[in-house]
This record gives sequence, C-alpha cells and structure tokens, in this order.
Amino acid sequence: MRKWLAILVGSVFVFLSGQTLAQPAKLGVVNVALLLEKAPQAQAAGQNLEKEFGPQQAELKKLAKKLEKKQQDYQKNQLVMSDSQKVTTEREISMMSRDIQRKRNDIQELVNIRRNEELAALQSLVNQAIKEIGKQQKFDLILYEGIAYTNNRLDITQSVLEYLEKEYKKKRSNFNK
Repeated sequence: MRKWLAILVGSVFVFLSGQTLAQPAKLGVVNVALLLEKAPQAQAAGQNLEKEFGPQQAELKKLAKKLEKKQQDYQKNQLVMSDSQKVTTEREISMMSRDIQRKRNDIQELVNIRRNEELAALQSLVNQAIKEIGKQQKFDLILYEGIAYTNNRLDITQSVLEYLEKEYKKKRSNFNK
C-alpha cells in the first residue's frame, strides 16, 4: 500500500513539475478524522441523534429498573414462594430480560442506521469544504492525512474547519429567520 502511495505521490510530483516548471506545486494535507469530530455539523448531528433516540433510551432504562426490582423481589421472597410461584416469576424475569435485550438491539440498530446517514452527509460536507478551500486557496493537490510524514505548514485542516464553522453559522442564521 505504501509503495503504491509513494508511486502515486511521485507521479503527481513529476506531472506537476513538468506542467509548471516556473512555479512549485501547492500541496495541502487535511485530517478528515479531526474534521468529522470537531465540525459543528458533527456535534449538531450527535445532539439530534440524542434527541431522536433519547425517549427510547429512557424507556429502556425504566424497563431495566423494573426488571432489576423484580429480580430483587424474587431473591428476597423465593424462600417463602411456592414452586409454581417460583417458576412463574422466573419465566416473567426471563421474558422481561429477553424483551429488554430485543428492544435494546432494535434501538441500537436504528441508532447505527441514523448515525451512518448523518456520517455520510457530514463526509459529503467535509469533501465539499475541502474542494472549496482547494479552489479558494489555489491548491494543486490536497491529500488526506495518513502519509508517513508531512510538514505542518501543509496542514489545511484548520482552514477547512473554519470554513465548516462559517457554513454552519450561515445555515443556522438562515434557519432562525
């Protein structure tokens, strides 16, 4: 993989140097993982997911507490219970436990689907921002971080993050009007 990356970067340098002998190529590096974490759009998406699935999570917690109370009551009273009461209570506890687990899995699946949708939208925004910064600042090549070494002066992550913040504020101000 690194060999191919080195060949690609080398080819780009040869191509760009042959194309513009008088001026050096302008390169940039961007840390996409940092952008996906720090962008205000990412934080808003996280808050939206919490709002969207908060009630279901609260209901799950309530059911778990109910199950825990039933288990404690069973532990406390099992010595005075008849065999049929024990069997009935154990079945109820088992059914409640399975029901909670099933609901937890369903909610987690829905959360994952929504998170992936939000992530896809955010990745699209980040790529759009990178392209816009590339055009505005006249970059010849912008690489994703993950290369063996890059000089910090090539890092344009902060510029892209500032662009995303500006776009987010613009969108919010238009939304609040």
